[in-house]
Amino acid sequence: MKSGQLDRRVTIRRKTSGSSPSGEPIDTWSVLAVRRAASMWPVRADERFSAPEETAYEQIEFRVRHSADVAALTPLDQIIHPALTEAQAADAGYVVPERSIHDVLGVSEIGRREGLKIITQRRADVTT
Repeated sequence: MKSGQLDRRVTIRRKTSGSSPSGEPIDTWSVLAVRRAASMWPVRADERFSAPEETAYEQIEFRVRHSADVAALTPLDQIIHPALTEAQAADAGYVVPERSIHDVLGVSEIGRREGLKIITQRRADVTT
């Protein structure tokens, strides 16, 4: 992959399940990669009515260099664009404002461990 094409910075995080001190199940996010260089390409967008409101979806393809920390991405993972800072990523209670959160739909390898093509979906009506 040519480094000139990797003109975006993203944060990749994974959902982990745990339990609170009272035993209640809670989901938390652990950071896999902070400020990872990536390219971003629109795949398709869709807008439709679903009960009871109109919902918009956008699929985006991200490409990153292959590495051990991102090689095993699954649909439990998310990509945040633009990337979080190191301090924001380290804060477990940090709420992500004004950034796009993309849910991973699928991952495929580019070449022979050259890179990863990550297809994601962003819902336009979801803000966090």
